[in-house]
Amino acid sequence: MSRRAVLTALLALPLLYACGEKKPMLGQEEPVMKPKRLQKRIEAIAVRAQPATLGVAVEDLTTRQMWVFNGDRAFPLGAAARVPILAAAMAETAGGRLSPETTMPVRDVDLSPPPSAVADAWPERQVWSVVDLEVLAEHGDATALDLLTKKIGGPGAVGGWLDVKRIEGVRVDRYQRQVRTEALGLASFRADWKGEAAWNKAIAAVPPEQRARAAHELQTDHRDTATPVGMLRLLEAFMQRELGVSPDADRLLGHDPGHLALALPKGAKLAQAAGSARADQGFTPSSHALAVVELKGGRRVAFVVFLTGSTADAATRERLIAEVGKTVLEEF
Repeated sequence: MSRRAVLTALLALPLLYACGEKKPMLGQEEPVMKPKRLQKRIEAIAVRAQPATLGVAVEDLTTRQMWVFNGDRAFPLGAAARVPILAAAMAETAGGRLSPETTMPVRDVDLSPPPSAVADAWPERQVWSVVDLEVLAEHGDATALDLLTKKIGGPGAVGGWLDVKRIEGVRVDRYQRQVRTEALGLASFRADWKGEAAWNKAIAAVPPEQRARAAHELQTDHRDTATPVGMLRLLEAFMQRELGVSPDADRLLGHDPGHLALALPKGAKLAQAAGSARADQGFTPSSHALAVVELKGGRRVAFVVFLTGSTADAATRERLIAEVGKTVLEEF
């Protein structure tokens, strides 16, 4: 049986228990979570999120108990691509194959869409170290992500590393300068589009119907996607030291505001990569929140939440994701 099949079978345990199967959860004598009630509560949130599609995968990293909703559905990675790319780059550094002090030149063809401090600084600054790029990538700098991807061998090398580490369901197929432009009906990023003003002007030059078509096509494009189960497996492997990297969730995920931060109980700590693709004409192709929550007392919970194809405004999307987090923590 493949690893994916084994994992899928294990992930089914909470739902089996909810349906009356009286077997203990993986790694514990008694189930901590109330899966049947959790299923109903998350389904209610998913209905309110429509026409968007919600995906959730959660794991108690202490008991290894997991719960998923639309766990095997592929969602657009969007800005969440920074997590597998950073993990691969950190593994190269930790393995001694890439020095943090190695420098990389930045050419005009290397620039990527905003936000990007690297692009904003070009051409005045054209050389960056790996360690500086990792810090900027942690904050979502698209050019920094592309440069790191290039340095470790390109998108194919990131995909190959995920395969070697048996992280199934997570795909990195293109550079950010391709993914983020194609999602708006544009060609690959050009240097004269750098900066918010020039970028907005370039987008506005694309006919609205072309932009809408590109955004909706993204929903069925299996390139640069992740399943909630696959992304959860990546977070689990990282935190369990399976990737040969120090399990520093703050470094991998950063501390993006809002989203699951709005769901935390008193005394909890959060490392979180969260955000949304650019909304256009009332349509947001993808939103995400990937996090490791450390509860008071030291218990850690890994979260993956994806929301794709939403017509809600930013505040509503953020509240929906926060409600998912709050609901899960209440039921755990």
